Amino acid sequence: MSADALTPSRPLRDYFRQLSQILAVVTAFVLPLSTAALMVFFSATVLCCLLAGNWHEKYLILRYNPMALMFIIFFALFLIGLSFTTVPRAVGLHTLTKYSKFLLGFFLFSTFRNEKTATAAFFGFLVAASITLLLSFIKFFGHSDFLHRFAFDSGVFKDHIFTGFLFAFTSYCFAVFAFSIKNTWRWLFALLFLLTVYNVLFINLSRSGYVVLFSLMLLLAWQQFAWKGLLAGLLISIFLCGSLLFLPANFKERFNLAHSEITQYEHGSFATSVGLRLEFYHNSLKLLKTHPWKGTGTGSFAQDYLALTQDKQFATKNPHNEYLNIAVQFGLLGVLILLGMFIVHAWTSFRLQGLRQYFAQAVLVSIAVGSLFNSWLMDVTQGCFYVIFTALLFAGLSLKSEKST
Repeated sequence: MSADALTPSRPLRDYFRQLSQILAVVTAFVLPLSTAALMVFFSATVLCCLLAGNWHEKYLILRYNPMALMFIIFFALFLIGLSFTTVPRAVGLHTLTKYSKFLLGFFLFSTFRNEKTATAAFFGFLVAASITLLLSFIKFFGHSDFLHRFAFDSGVFKDHIFTGFLFAFTSYCFAVFAFSIKNTWRWLFALLFLLTVYNVLFINLSRSGYVVLFSLMLLLAWQQFAWKGLLAGLLISIFLCGSLLFLPANFKERFNLAHSEITQYEHGSFATSVGLRLEFYHNSLKLLKTHPWKGTGTGSFAQDYLALTQDKQFATKNPHNEYLNIAVQFGLLGVLILLGMFIVHAWTSFRLQGLRQYFAQAVLVSIAVGSLFNSWLMDVTQGCFYVIFTALLFAGLSLKSEKST
């Protein structure tokens, strides 16, 4: 049987291409709302993209789009790590599936080459974030746990860590639109910006959200006003943080709690949120020293950490730091590949035009900073966020490169 006989007809390929574009928009919309729905629609989008065929297009994407290539290289790191992992193959494969989003994400570059699809997906995500913001205010001020989830948390559809990250990133997006749009809509985006910032600082409990928010505000100041803006933004951020410590809000309580937990850790007690993270970092560096160059392979972190720690009660499956998570499994080589992906992301972002450049840089800052305190590329939602939005924003690069060639 010939290869042509196995290839879907042109109308059928067009049908699957259009279906993949629709599903991509739905995927971006459900990303803040439901992990289960995210995985279903994400997988369905990639499946339809595969059924659409057009492998020459995918070859051109791999050839001309640096971020698409970096996705494949990063996933290959985990695939190669299976060959020397110190854990049973099933454990290694389980970790491989957690990072398979990068392999699947490669095909999204093809789907998001359609400009209307990319735009609809981006605003679909912002609509879902706005719905989450509204429900968060209702939950907080109405004292109503209507979803019966996270009763003692500031989260809505997901926990406070992702919710803080979500609102930090969307506040940046609203600020960019407020600066860029010259009609009356800018005031709506300015209001949404203020509401999301208020939620992060006065309602949300995520310290990661605070750090991501201030990092994005510094990025915005640099993007809008260059180095003078960055300096002014830094001074304003310091003043704002100092002022918040005098207000009876979650920010002050979380800051004081972090300071208290660090003090407890210094006195030998690490049974706290911050204390555990510091202990995770300390022990992860010990593990890295034993295998500094190539690590102990895919999925090996949990077993190696359990063998190292004296108190099994405080064992962990990841160090809550993506850089250390990669370092323990793949050594300094793995860290170089991770940093290489981030560096290529930053460098290539300057080839983007208009607001795409701003948003691409914001996606990188959000994940790169947040990964200092969480294993966000391994996590389902934040990892998918990075993969989906990177593909969405960088998909047009291959088109420009093909035309120039």
